[in-house]
Amino acid sequence: MLVEHYPTDKRFEELLGYLPELSPELKKIDEYLEDEKLYRMIRADLSKRYPKTKETGRNSTPVDVVLRMLVVKRLYGYVMRRRNEMCETV
Repeated sequence: MLVEHYPTDKRFEELLGYLPELSPELKKIDEYLEDEKLYRMIRADLSKRYPKTKETGRNSTPVDVVLRMLVVKRLYGYVMRRRNEMCETV
């Protein structure tokens, strides 16, 4: 089943106060990723993978997480070397 977002965790939000601020580049990217039109386009594309993706099956990784991970992968040049193992390109 296609999941849109993880539920909000107040404990995690408290931890965010201890992290350094995002760089200006990442802040700008974050603004783009908050665009509802872009989000809906990605959601629609992911829902086409299997005929009943929106209604049945195991819960997916949330759409917003998939989108952000794809951006990070591209931004930092990560590639998949082995199954489920991320590594930087050389």
